[in-house]
Amino acid sequence: MKIVAIVGIRGSGKTTVVEALLQEWQRRGLRAGTVKTVFCPTFHMDKPGTNTDRHTRAGAWAVTVQAEAETAVLYPRPLLPSQILAPYRDCDWVLWEGNYDLPAARIVAACGEQDAMERLNDRTVAVSGLIANDRTEFSGLPALHPQRDIARLADLLAERVADTEDLTGMDAALRGPDGQLSRAFCAQGCRGHAAPKPGVRVTVDGQTLLLSAEQEKQVRAWLAEAANAPRRKDDP
Repeated sequence: MKIVAIVGIRGSGKTTVVEALLQEWQRRGLRAGTVKTVFCPTFHMDKPGTNTDRHTRAGAWAVTVQAEAETAVLYPRPLLPSQILAPYRDCDWVLWEGNYDLPAARIVAACGEQDAMERLNDRTVAVSGLIANDRTEFSGLPALHPQRDIARLADLLAERVADTEDLTGMDAALRGPDGQLSRAFCAQGCRGHAAPKPGVRVTVDGQTLLLSAEQEKQVRAWLAEAANAPRRKDDP
């Protein structure tokens, strides 16, 4: 099993790189699996009140959901990387998206130079994502586009990434400053991190704005005025 971490800020192209590599490895007849790390401490995979949530709250050590098309196993506690990776032993590759602490080969997906530099470490083998739209190199590393350069990226990983025989080696967390940056970003910018503030929101050109009390009063006055205005003959 060869393990690669893919890190980067939200919107940098991490998942696009994951999808492209999965498709390339499938084309080559290789089996690949993925793991996704979510930093937000308020995130839960199960929903409150479901039967499986009730199983968890009643003290189940593990909860399995068996359906016609898929199977999901929920552990109501964090697991070590080696425990998470154990079921993947039949995979040729594992892509771990978003795990900054994993002592594995790394691809940095980035939007620009600053967020790329903040996430480079001595295990980084390439940069990708949006930063590779207009360059082929960054800080001495190949910058490979997740579409046009995906075969080259797969070849580079095959050359540079060694097989992991002892999964317990993945349990030695790096705890670098880049992971701290991402955790801080979650605390400041994650939509699920804090309860939304009360008030009226409007969406303009895709951006949602929270109105002040005065703005809300003005908008309500406009709406009332529009509702009471006489209609012209050519109005729909």
